Amino acid sequence: MTYWTMGMSTGLALACLTGGAATAIAPTAPAPLYSRIAPAAAASAAPSATPAPAAVTLEPLAVPGLFTLEIPAGWFTETAETTVITSYDVSANPPTPTDLKTEITVVDESPNTYVGTELDALIEQAYVLDRYGITSVGGNDAFRVWIVQLPGEFANQVITFVGNADRSTAKIVTFYNDDSQATKDLILQMHSSFNFATNGE
Repeated sequence: MTYWTMGMSTGLALACLTGGAATAIAPTAPAPLYSRIAPAAAASAAPSATPAPAAVTLEPLAVPGLFTLEIPAGWFTETAETTVITSYDVSANPPTPTDLKTEITVVDESPNTYVGTELDALIEQAYVLDRYGITSVGGNDAFRVWIVQLPGEFANQVITFVGNADRSTAKIVTFYNDDSQATKDLILQMHSSFNFATNGE
């Protein structure tokens, strides 16, 4: 497994994500990402570890023609253009400090294009990155970003981009406040269970 360290260029990260060759790298390499986002991102990203089993029962969620994912039993789901999964009833209650919200979108864009656009948006908004790196999800190359110190109902979020070869890209975003290891392990377990739908699913 190859992980993207802070000194690697955005072009090289996208080449790793799509499994592409050197042609995915811009002729003139951009400045290292750590110098373009926020000082807090300057520490090297640690390799993604296998999460410890979460102390909850997971059940499969299938969105026909798009993906499958494992989520805790009893959570709330809403499927439209973006699938929303929450640990609380958003129509009745605001989130508590331990609640989670996950949004999943699948777009018909190559990860080499889509992920670059999304990373540029993060850079422009000057978000504080805790860590990031290349990983693997469902046998596909993926890129994961941990963002902290956000305004609004949730202070943190994890974004996992999963490339389906050069055909489409999934964006999995989980919002959370509780910074415990158990919460992070559950988030990783959910994100890591993602699989693109195959023909007939």
